[in-house]
Amino acid sequence: MLYIAAVLLLTQVYMNSRSFNQLIQYALFCFVFLSACKKDSPNLGNTKQTPTTDRVALTNDSIFLYAKEIYYWNDNLPSYDDFNPRQYTAGSTDLAKYEINLLNIAGYSSSNKYDILSSNNKDETKFSYIEDVSGNGGVSAGIRNLTSSVNLQGEGNDIGIYFVGAYGPSDNDYKVFIQAVYPGSPAAKAGLTRGATITKIGNEVIGDNFDLDQNAINQLLNDPFSIRIEGEKVDGTAYAVSLAKTTYDSSPIYKDTVLSAGGKKIGYLAYARFSNDDNSLEPLNNVFQKFATQGVQDLVIDLRYNGGGYVTTAQHLANLIVPTGTTGTMFVEQYNTTMQQGKATILKNQPVRNSNGDIIGRDTYGDYGYDLKTNTKPFEKKGNLTGVKNVVFLVTGSTASASELVINSLRAVPSLTVKLVGTTTYGKPVGFFPVRLEGIYDLYLASFSTKNANGEGDYYDGLTPGNQIAGKIMLDGQQQDLDTFSDYDFGDTHELYLAEALNQLGVVSSTSTSNTVMSVRTKQGGTSPALNLMKGTAKKKEFKGMIETRIGKN
Repeated sequence: MLYIAAVLLLTQVYMNSRSFNQLIQYALFCFVFLSACKKDSPNLGNTKQTPTTDRVALTNDSIFLYAKEIYYWNDNLPSYDDFNPRQYTAGSTDLAKYEINLLNIAGYSSSNKYDILSSNNKDETKFSYIEDVSGNGGVSAGIRNLTSSVNLQGEGNDIGIYFVGAYGPSDNDYKVFIQAVYPGSPAAKAGLTRGATITKIGNEVIGDNFDLDQNAINQLLNDPFSIRIEGEKVDGTAYAVSLAKTTYDSSPIYKDTVLSAGGKKIGYLAYARFSNDDNSLEPLNNVFQKFATQGVQDLVIDLRYNGGGYVTTAQHLANLIVPTGTTGTMFVEQYNTTMQQGKATILKNQPVRNSNGDIIGRDTYGDYGYDLKTNTKPFEKKGNLTGVKNVVFLVTGSTASASELVINSLRAVPSLTVKLVGTTTYGKPVGFFPVRLEGIYDLYLASFSTKNANGEGDYYDGLTPGNQIAGKIMLDGQQQDLDTFSDYDFGDTHELYLAEALNQLGVVSSTSTSNTVMSVRTKQGGTSPALNLMKGTAKKKEFKGMIETRIGKN
């Protein structure tokens, strides 16, 4: 059976390869593999893994065979014959078939099924995923099942509105607010920001009948080619704009500013995603240089809509934040036993790629070291902001993976006080790296978990303000997220989350959260819960993940 497996792997490699040299490299690997089979050929029980030239069957095989070696919960997976990956042939596209295969693999992610997310009576993978990268230069790192939003290279392809929130006493009396606008997008160029209201979509007036309005709202959020909206900007001026979907370059920074309050200089940064080095590092360096020049003492880092991204960028942000002299472990990446022992031989089929999807050098992922020592990441202070002692992170259920990694890593630094303001985060303490299949699909299997210097991790249920980490939970009397009520832009001290962050830093002002919340509750009528447009069909359009791209050899 190992002979058959090797032939199938070589066939798959041929389909994956982009060059003759790669094919030769992998052919040599399979020759060595076959030679080893002659010496030791145990019966793996793969009787259903018969020779075939069917592309879908081969790729379904590959998804399972990679999972058997690199999936974080690989010990839970059944045998090839019991799982029978070739059975997943239903689906309107090849990608849909592969997603069904992956979903069934995710069902084995521990007894708690950590890698399964259930909502609206439908299951999908919470961590792992597969995407078609053929139409965007070779990599997008993640707009799952969506073509809009901004990818981890800072490339946008939509009208630029991240999502909306609403509040009101009833379905027949509410307001809709924009939660965020991507920099550089059509919406941004039209002068729209977080906190602007939407009172009309197309020809439909919004705010007096949610059942009727919901279709129009979801049309706005579900990647329209063009749409006309009306409302008020945060300064009270009316707007009426037509937005057309387009491609654009987007900064990962929504807003940065230095606040002077309570005798302190407080640096505020609203950060959208941990995009690649080319997109993130210079903007982050510039912001923190400004913080240093203006004598910032404390920080508020707004990660409410940051679903993660590249581990290297997360490390860079953490190193910009920590005080001078911070040393020791930032975090440890822990892979499964197969990986740690260097037995994931299938990774010899995967050349190392950078964040743009380009092959770099001659190394394969099989040349990496996955032991704990090799994957212990230390602090290495960056930038000139040297003496920060307090950091408040603004978080929601959309705060995930690399965002949680930064928070978890910094809470173990003795010289820092870390607090959270918001609601429970997404809960993704695991990461991955891309596996290229057929030359057009990137498979991301949850492959490692992260722990901080104190051994803290496994926050699969998320990080809750005031629970695992000190801070304030931002819910109203009906347990609705107060972020829904945002009629202010990022960085405005009247905004509920930022006002509470200032309170956590010991700053008391006329814009205290309690006064603002009372105003909101009055608008709600006291008893009716705030409306939550998440019950609509539209999905938030941000990647949630933690991607490792570096070479680490033991």
